[in-house]
Parts: sequence; C-alpha cells; structure tokens
Amino acid sequence: MIFSIVVPLFNEEKRIDGSLNKIFDFFNSSNQQTELIFVNDGSTDRTLEKLNGYAQKFDFQVISYSQNRGKGYAVRQGAQKASGDWILFFDIDLATPLEEFNNLLATLKDDDEVIIGSRRLPDSMIKKSESFLRTFLGQCFTKISNLLAPGIKDFTCGFKCFSNRAAKDIFFIAKIDRWGFDTEIIFIASLKKKKIRQMPVSWSHDTDSRVKVFGAIFTSANDLFRIIFYYLFGYYK
Repeated sequence: MIFSIVVPLFNEEKRIDGSLNKIFDFFNSSNQQTELIFVNDGSTDRTLEKLNGYAQKFDFQVISYSQNRGKGYAVRQGAQKASGDWILFFDIDLATPLEEFNNLLATLKDDDEVIIGSRRLPDSMIKKSESFLRTFLGQCFTKISNLLAPGIKDFTCGFKCFSNRAAKDIFFIAKIDRWGFDTEIIFIASLKKKKIRQMPVSWSHDTDSRVKVFGAIFTSANDLFRIIFYYLFGYYK
C-alpha cells in the first residue's frame, strides 16, 4: 500500500526547514511506502529555493507554478499527479501532528472512501485553540456548509485522506481554488456516493496563520454560492 502525501506551500521560507525535517524524518522511518509531493503555490519568497535544496538529500516531487492560485488549486494539482493507493494532504504548519498518520492507518477500510480529520468530535483534542472570533466564524461556516453536506462536524481541518479511486472522481471535477475548496470536495464526495468518515485528531492553532479572517469570510461565502451554482448547472456530473 502506497501513500501519496501532498503538502501545499505558499511563502513558507520561515518555517519550511523545521517542518520539512520533521516530515522527512517521520515518513522515512515509517513502515509505509510513501511518495511526497510538495506544491509551491506561486511563492514569492525563497520557498522554492529551499525545496530545491532539500532535493539533494531526499526523494520527493515538486510541483511549482509562478502565480498564486490558492490552497484548493494546489491540493488538486498534487492529487492529480499522485499515484499512491491513498492520498493524504495536510498543512506545512503541522497543526495536526504527523503522529495522526498512524491513527489514520487503523481507520482505513474501503478503496472508495474519504477520511476527514476533525477537531469537533468527542475524542478530538485541541491543544491550542483559536481566538473566540475565529472559532465562532468557523462554526458559522460549518453550519452553512452543512446545507451542502449534512453531518460533517469540521470542514476546514487541514488533514484529509482519499482513496485513489475517490480522489480521481473528486479532484478532476473540483473547481474551487481557495477557502471553500474543503466544502466542495466533501460535497462532491457525497454526490459521488463515496463513504465519508470523520476521524478525531489532535490539533494546535498556529499563531503565525496567514488567514485574514474577514477576507476569508467573503471569499468563503462567494465560494459556497459558486458550489451551488456549479451543482445546479451540472458541472459536477
């Protein structure tokens, strides 16, 4: 069983060294066969330079393009190039610790399923929480997204795993590039009758988060309307 690990990157030169060393150490010591795919989403700093430096020591793929397109676009590029039996993506800040990969292994059951890391289940553990405002707005986003995908407790946790079969059915027709992409891929998964399971994870808020809260609100709202539009006009068929 091969796992494709997809990590999107945008202007991460300040934390890339610490995170990449942890990622390489963890997966190189794992008993699971993995391919690592880093997607440079139009970084304007030294992110790509640093990635290329690591290529002299480690085996991984780099997908890079000059214009920033958004996390959703970056994850799609990685997923479409992935060849593993399972495709896992997570954020470079490692807010969800790498050790959750071991817990993920114990949950895999079907070759046509989606596993969603969740901070909102009874067994989840939030070690460092977001601000009250971020938490409140996240809950509002979840309530609205539940109109499209009922029962999902946490759409935006950056730890999700797809069987190759499910990923190919989802990522090749997904269209949202930025904040609403999590809701879109889960919505498409439900439309395609994929098995969707939620997995409790431990999680710590990254105080260096680049998310501009109020800008993300308007972008996310627009993305949700676009998902409805795409659905009504048959773009997800």
